[in-house]
Amino acid sequence: MTAVFSFSARASFNESNELREYQVEVITFDGESEIVYVEAYDEYEAQEIAASMVADADYTMVQGVA
Repeated sequence: MTAVFSFSARASFNESNELREYQVEVITFDGESEIVYVEAYDEYEAQEIAASMVADADYTMVQGVA
């Protein structure tokens, strides 16, 4: 099992509880970087989804939200 560390520039409050598109950078244990676009209700869910989409994910960073 891989432990994924999450970093975000700011906390997002989604009071309307709607899906938003997040741009998440996923860094692997090899030091490779991949940008993933996911739909989620908040940045924490977005990071979890993005990490599950990339093999050997080490940590994630939210880069933007639409």
